[in-house]
Formats: sequence, structure tokens, C-alpha cells
Amino acid sequence: MKRKVIAGSALGLIVLATGYLGGSYYAGQAVEQTMLKQHEWISKLPYFIVKSHSYQRNWLSSTEVTTLQVNPELYRFLLEKEGEKLQTFEVTYTNHIQHGPLPLLLRFNPLPYKAVVSTEFKYSADTEKFLAKFFGEQKPITIENRIAFNDDGVMKINVPSFDYEEALSGVKAKWQGLDATLSYGGDFNRVQFEASVPGLSGQAKEKGSFALQGLSVSLNQSKGANGIMIGTNTAKVAQFDLDMREGNPLKLKLENLVYQGKVNEDGQFINGSAQLDLSKLLLNDKPYGPAVMIAEANHLHGKTLAKISDEITLLQKQKLNREQLTEALSKLAKEHGLPLLQNDPEFAIKKLEVKLPDGKIHFAGSVGLKGFVEADLDKPVSLVSKLDAQADFAIPRKVVETLVMWQARNMFAGAEESQINHEDIDFLASQFVEGQINKLSDQNLIRVEGDLLSAKASLKGGKFILNDIAVPLPWDQEQDLPAATE
Repeated sequence: MKRKVIAGSALGLIVLATGYLGGSYYAGQAVEQTMLKQHEWISKLPYFIVKSHSYQRNWLSSTEVTTLQVNPELYRFLLEKEGEKLQTFEVTYTNHIQHGPLPLLLRFNPLPYKAVVSTEFKYSADTEKFLAKFFGEQKPITIENRIAFNDDGVMKINVPSFDYEEALSGVKAKWQGLDATLSYGGDFNRVQFEASVPGLSGQAKEKGSFALQGLSVSLNQSKGANGIMIGTNTAKVAQFDLDMREGNPLKLKLENLVYQGKVNEDGQFINGSAQLDLSKLLLNDKPYGPAVMIAEANHLHGKTLAKISDEITLLQKQKLNREQLTEALSKLAKEHGLPLLQNDPEFAIKKLEVKLPDGKIHFAGSVGLKGFVEADLDKPVSLVSKLDAQADFAIPRKVVETLVMWQARNMFAGAEESQINHEDIDFLASQFVEGQINKLSDQNLIRVEGDLLSAKASLKGGKFILNDIAVPLPWDQEQDLPAATE
């Protein structure tokens, strides 16, 4: 009886092992196609050039090795120097792929996956030596990608913390690490990203210091019917401090900076908005803020945006100089951009308010295009008549004076050998500002209300109104001229 039980158990284990090995083999075949799809997605991005790629599939696991080069067209205009070879940047990474159905079983995780992929980066000797100064024996970055059987995945990214110090130079750096999670759809039409950096600080003896706290980024997007990624994204900085002691000393402290963006779809049109909020900014101990800016772009033709985006991606992969790129972009706008203008687009800064030590700046404005047709490109008067624009701003007089004083100081007292007194420059600048304000006020170009300067303007149906007064446009004045006599 015992022999039958033992034989039956052994047979059961053999069946299970055979079934698991078979399942792993077929999972390996399926995951190879998945990894190839992910590789093709990366290769289509304009940021990289694939220098080499290989895939070795085994029974229980596979290995993928890829070398990417950062597309030099992205930085050519910044780093390229005549007579010198353009520096290139490459990275090689190896994906160690554990096949399903239970790739994490040895880690006591019984959840099924098509595959679990861990990524290992290879650096040049110099780069590795440099990174070791900060991270020591730690891996500078670890990535694990868990792929479900429907090809959806969750990627975990971690950069460990370090505390670095050079005793002789007095240089210190403290990095509190990065944790990020990327969830994506198997067809890459859905992306959700969360990342956080608790802090980063550094200082150089007698030169200055900086400290960043509470950086976080969040993105949640999916591809809409028009081919545009729609959804939300946010970025936050809890605090940033900067103290520069050399040259022109600068002390800056920023608190609670928040960016919020949103893109949504309304039929065949795309609407987008962005909001930037700042609680407080100390600049050389002077307080600024709170501040807020809200901007919108509405009624943009979705299919056209998608087409332009695809074409720009293709252009970024080409080796074009500045003139060629400018010409290509101009051609792209003419060939594919017209539907953006023909579908009544609207752009607006709904609100811009900044509290300053001398008062508050306010601005709001918008511009839209109604009833545009292609023939309007050759008829400036007709084009202007289809613009619907307005602007409203207010700014403290003291702010204008301060800006002019700063500019005057830079112009006349910037050189070390200059003997011009700052007080004299400030007096002349204030007199200049006062004269200009009076002149603009007499012409009704601005309104003076105590210490506040303001103006309001609109352009609609070819009529320009400034501070409630109709202002003739140049072509209107030409029509009013008397006919020439012989």
C-alpha cells in the first residue's frame, strides 16, 4: 500500500513538474513576443537609437541585451563644436526574464505572471568608478517589470539613497533615493506613473548650498479615440532652498510649488489646461507669492494633433541641421497644420496673479480664431478680422520702477571699474519711468489709478478697442486718406 502511495505521489510530482515545464516553455514563447513588442516601442521613441539588440530564449528563463544611444539630434545644437567630434552617450542593459506561470514562487509569491523581468545596467569603466563614489557597492538603479498574461505590466524603479562627502574640498551631497511605479497597458495605450524623491541636498565649502524636499510626480493617461494621450499629470515640490555666495550672491527659498495638467477629449477635439501654484518665494529675503497661473488650449483638432506629433517624431530621428529642421517644420505646418486653424481654436491665460512686496500683478488674456479658411493666409486683413482676442492687466507702479532700475544698473554699473553711484542711477530711472507713465496715460494707452497701472484691450471683427476707445488699425487709416488728385 505504501509503495502505491509513494508511486502515486512521485507520479503526481512528475506530472506537475512536466506541466510546469511545459507551461514555462510556452510562456517563454509568448513573453518573447511581448518583449519584442516593448523593444519596438522603445526603438520608435525619438530619444534613442538602437545600436544592438539580442534575445536568447531558454526553457525557464531568457536574456535580452540592448545597447541604446541617446539620439544626438536632441542635443547637437547645444554640444556640437566646429572641428570637434560630437560626444555620444550610450547605455547597455540586460533584461533577465523569468518565465511564468509562477516566476516568483521561490520568493514565496504564488501570484501568476507571464514573466518577471529584472534589468541590469552596464556602464563604462569611468562611469562605474564615478557612480561607485556615491553608491558604493549598491546598484545605482534597480528595475523589476512584472508582466501579466494579458501583457499589462507593473514596473518598479528604485534608486538607492547615498550620503557623500569630500573632506578636503568640503563638498557634501545627500540623496534620499527615488521610488517609482509605472503601470502600463500591454498595447501601451494606458500609462500610470508615480514617483517620489524625499530629498536631495548639496553644499560646496564657501561657494553655496542647495536643498530640495518633497518632489513627486504623478501621471495617469490613456490614448483617446483621436490618437492623443488624454488624462492628468501633476508635479509637486514641497521646498527648495538655494544659497549662492560667489559672484552675484543669491538666496532663494521656494515653498509648495504645484503643477497640474489635464487633457480631455470632446468628440473630435482636444482640450487642455495647466495650472501652476506657488505658496511662497523668498528672494534675497524679500517675500513673493502666493502666485497662480491657469492656462487653457481648447477646440484643437485631435486627428491633426496626432498626425503632427507622429511627423515630428520622424523628424527628430533624422540628421537635420538647424536650417533643414526649420524648413521641415514649416513644411509640416503647411501640409498638416491647417485643420488646427480651421476648427476655431482658442488659447487663453485665464488667470495670472503674483503677489509682490510692492503689490500684486494681474493678467488675463485669450485669443481665438473663428471661421478661418486657407485663403486667409494670403490676406492679413481678412485674417485679423477673424481673430477674437482680449487682454486685461494691472501692475503696481513700483514694480515697473524696480524693473527699470535693475536694467539700468546692469547697463551702466555692471563693470567693476564703473564709478556710477546706484542712487543716481535709481533716481534717473525713476524720473524716466514717471515721464513715460505720464506720456502713456495722456495717450490713453494705460490707466493710472493711484499706484496701479492697468490696461484693457480687445480685438474682434477687425475692431481694436483699447481702454474703451476704438483705435483705428493701419489699413483703416489708409482707407480714410483722401484720394490722390492729378
